[in-house]
Amino acid sequence: MSKQLGGDGYYQQGDVIIEPWADRPGDAAPAKEKARGLVLAEGEHTGHAHVLDRVGNIEFMEKDGMFYIKNDKTSTIRHEEHKPVTLPPGQWRVRIVKEYDHFAEEARAVKD
Repeated sequence: MSKQLGGDGYYQQGDVIIEPWADRPGDAAPAKEKARGLVLAEGEHTGHAHVLDRVGNIEFMEKDGMFYIKNDKTSTIRHEEHKPVTLPPGQWRVRIVKEYDHFAEEARAVKD
C-alpha cells in the first residue's frame, strides 16, 4: 500500500506513516545513514526497507526511535513491495503503524 492519506499531507507506505510536523524535538540527533541510504524502517523477515532518496538538502534526525525529516526538494520513498511515495518539501515525522493484539492485550509495530 502506498498512498496519500486525505488532503492534509499525510502519506503511508505499508507500515510507515509520514506526517507533517512543525518542530522536531530540540534534542533530536542526526540519524545514521545506512549503506543503502536513509532507511525509515526495515522489514523483520524480508530484508526490505523503506528508503528515502537523498535529493537536495535533507536533515534526517532521530529521537526515541522516531525519525524527523526536513527536505528542501521533492524526494521519493522507495520499498521493494510498494509503489514509490513522492514526498514534497517540508518537515515530517515518521511513525510505524501499530496493531493491537486483543488476546495478548498489547500493541506492537506492524512489520512489512
